[in-house]
Amino acid sequence: MKHIITITLTLFLTAFAMAQERNYISTCGKTKTAIKWTEEHKDGKIYLHTVQGGEKHEYILGTDYKTESWKIVNTSSNTNLSIRLNNGMYSISGKFNGKQISKTVKSKGKPWYQNIAYNAGLTLKNGRSVEYECFRPDNMKLYTMSAAKKGTEKLDGKNAVRIEVSLTGFMSAFWSCDYYFDTNTLMFVGYKGVNGGPGTPETKISVAK
Repeated sequence: MKHIITITLTLFLTAFAMAQERNYISTCGKTKTAIKWTEEHKDGKIYLHTVQGGEKHEYILGTDYKTESWKIVNTSSNTNLSIRLNNGMYSISGKFNGKQISKTVKSKGKPWYQNIAYNAGLTLKNGRSVEYECFRPDNMKLYTMSAAKKGTEKLDGKNAVRIEVSLTGFMSAFWSCDYYFDTNTLMFVGYKGVNGGPGTPETKISVAK
């Protein structure tokens, strides 16, 4: 009996450590692109890899879902950039849109959630809102953001927790978007928001069927 329990526990831990894959579809106007997330838990860390078109992101997170490092690679834009947080300082190095970058940026003192879609549902499981910081991918500037739980809504015919993400302060009036999470697992299931200037179609992300 003892051996059976040991074998079962070993199989469970092995399965949990194996990569888990999730697939989504992003729609903006007439353009549709596939998004693939690959998630792995090992050595007390969460390793998240995302691919959308020719762009790849690699994240290392602690078990509290705070980002510890982020790497973005896009060969078409000649981008291969890594950012790591250590003792309140971000170290940024690599190429961004063909330009070499090597600099440090001081943290604003908020938790770093670079991919809020991954963790907002879990982070706000027992809370209403949180302020965090992240780098804007198109200019690599550090921003303070707010994520606030807005209740439950229907998404693709199913109930989902809606979390609104916006800039903080007076800037919150100029832009916001909505992330949706499964009511049971709190995993990401959808997104709605405009990612561009006036006239840009709304971007919608949903679970691939």
